[in-house]
Amino acid sequence: MKDTRMSLTRRATLAAALAAPSLALAQAEDTLAKARAAGVLQVGNGGAFPPFEFMQAGTLTGYDVDLGEELGRRMGLRIQWQVIAFAGLLAALTSGRVDTLITAMTWTAERAERVAFSTPYYKTGIAAGYRPGLAIDRPEDLAGRIVGVQVGTSGERYVRDNHAGAVKEIRVYNEFPLALQDLVVGRVECVVNTQPVLRWNIARNSRVRLGVSPVWDARDVGINTRKEDTALMAEINRHLAAMQADGFLASLDTKWFGQAG
Repeated sequence: MKDTRMSLTRRATLAAALAAPSLALAQAEDTLAKARAAGVLQVGNGGAFPPFEFMQAGTLTGYDVDLGEELGRRMGLRIQWQVIAFAGLLAALTSGRVDTLITAMTWTAERAERVAFSTPYYKTGIAAGYRPGLAIDRPEDLAGRIVGVQVGTSGERYVRDNHAGAVKEIRVYNEFPLALQDLVVGRVECVVNTQPVLRWNIARNSRVRLGVSPVWDARDVGINTRKEDTALMAEINRHLAAMQADGFLASLDTKWFGQAG
């Protein structure tokens, strides 16, 4: 009887192991299939990272919004945007609250452990915007400075991982515009974030003459899905390749960053 029970247990374990890939495949196809059935793709976005995304007269707009709407058009789906605080975006995706993220998410090894990244749709890099009279052109120039960062961003992680022991203070902000506002009024000496965003926002500031450093650490920006959503990611990558080939991504760059200064 004991041998029979052990045999049954082994068979059950083997059956479960064999079934696991099939179950994972079914789950991976579900998100895309459900979106097609409903005609809607649920997309998470931080809503406060101009010019990639920001609120204008109560309406979400920006580079990522244009990208998402075009992706939806090519997929034959309506995009349902959900604006979520940046720090909660990954959790919103992994929990199933949204189907994908289109929100200027830069690739990091830590993020890639939690979610999948598409082929890059924008090339960027970590840099600093800084106060008049300063020259923060190298990462080493952060030493002894009061540095502003946005919570959960690659800029925050870069400063904490590489320069936390050298800076005077790290001040964390829930949204990028708040960090920039404190840079303008002098509450922080510099803000570390991605260079195109720094340049775009600083070019539109007329109160003080702020500087922008060269790129210190190159980064890729991609669209995110859950790791198991391989069918959805394949569809996204197919359309991104087409957008690259037909010039749509180049037109977005000209529209949103052509006047970055």
